Amino acid sequence: MLTAPQVYADVNDSITDRRFSIPLGAQGLVMPRADWALNKEQRRSDGKVAYYMMYSEQARTVFSVYIDKTGPCRSADDCLKEALKNPLYKDAQEIKMTDDRQFKVAYFYLDKPQGLAVSQAHVLASAYVDGLWFDIHISQTNKERPDIGGLLELMKTLQLK
Repeated sequence: MLTAPQVYADVNDSITDRRFSIPLGAQGLVMPRADWALNKEQRRSDGKVAYYMMYSEQARTVFSVYIDKTGPCRSADDCLKEALKNPLYKDAQEIKMTDDRQFKVAYFYLDKPQGLAVSQAHVLASAYVDGLWFDIHISQTNKERPDIGGLLELMKTLQLK
């Protein structure tokens, strides 16, 4: 008797959208498909955690989403605070915080991260819905400081459903 392997995370594409989810949650993150290429996909075997990273050549932007049913937070605020603890962000400049629908958002710049001759613009967003932590990271890297406005516009297109 053959059995199908159990699937622990899902990426579902329509003509216009891409939806990321885990089977343990009804909610998923939906974004425009555009030219996003899936570069990395990791799943924990218990089905409670998934991570996806993509790159858009057109936007020259990196996008990642981490979905966690077991996360250390229980609100969007707590989740964003947890995400900002990443040691790579210790030298963040011009940090600003805002709300965007269900998301708590932080955006900032990193100049010469890890000694590299580049600047980065970052948008971090967190949501906590139905026991799921959605941790979103959108970034661009350039020799000059990237315009963070395009990253914030992309953030506005994301939906939880």
